[in-house]
Amino acid sequence: MCFTPIISLSVAIIEFILATILILFFKRTTLRNFFILFIFVLGFYQFSEFMLCSTEYSLLWAKIGFITYTFLPGIFLHATLRFLKRKPNIFLIYIVPVVISIIALLTPGFIIEARCETVFVTVTSIFALAYGFLENLPFLIYNCYYFGFIILSLSLIMKDYFHEKNRIKKEIELVEMIGGLLMTVPTLIFIVVLPYLKQRFPSVLCSFALFMAIAAFIAVYLEKRIISKKSSLKSKKKT
Repeated sequence: MCFTPIISLSVAIIEFILATILILFFKRTTLRNFFILFIFVLGFYQFSEFMLCSTEYSLLWAKIGFITYTFLPGIFLHATLRFLKRKPNIFLIYIVPVVISIIALLTPGFIIEARCETVFVTVTSIFALAYGFLENLPFLIYNCYYFGFIILSLSLIMKDYFHEKNRIKKEIELVEMIGGLLMTVPTLIFIVVLPYLKQRFPSVLCSFALFMAIAAFIAVYLEKRIISKKSSLKSKKKT
């Protein structure tokens, strides 16, 4: 978990407010639509953690939270490819999170333990108890998918950043890279420095995901500046 239940709820409210502002005050664009979804998913995950600690259905909310954050890397990569005007393969992007989510839904006792601690919430799934290579293969695939998609997204953004001529678009890409790094690097450090957190990296990840939500909001704001600038230039040409 991202620390205490009240902090999780507060972060969820902040993220829901950011997404609502984007809906109400920003024009519909590919980037805006994807990041609204991304921020709402982040917020719902925070809410699921609050509910995990605040209701009698901790195992249910732990499973809901697991499924929710499982789709985040796919959404991020999908949004990145669309923003860079590359055609995404929807099947390849979402096949892993969909299959993992189906496994979580259909497997009795998938969540073994879900309890609140002083700082974190401990959520243990059947992945954490698999020790052989074949038994642990789903968890290895999950890790490769989760961090691999985030790293791939950041790599594509960085590559385009060095070739992009539009100053505002470069600012958008820089903000996205900073947000992604702030969300990912601290998590990897925690996993290396504190091995006992290894089986609950998404719980640590969400602690830094607020940075990504704020970065997404800033990116859409900068995109709005590009659209406004283009509209202004068109108006001048007409006159």
